[in-house]
Amino acid sequence: MSSEQKVYYGKDINVTFNSEKCIHSGVCVKGFPSVFNLSKRPWVNPDAATAEELARHIDKCPSGALKYARLSDEHSTMQEV
Repeated sequence: MSSEQKVYYGKDINVTFNSEKCIHSGVCVKGFPSVFNLSKRPWVNPDAATAEELARHIDKCPSGALKYARLSDEHSTMQEV
């Protein structure tokens, strides 16, 4: 894992953010402010939404800077983190 990657651990899903890939489109923050909030630390709160909702939203990230790994859903497709 690159030093530019950070993992945010949730109870059902972990979110990885790669700052080197991020193009700052704002899709994450504008689309799901309860999870992605730049004025809070940590700025990603994976437990502020269901794993399904969060996975669907992360799939919209245009740069691929956000990835996820579901922890408890055996039917999910785990993205490489």
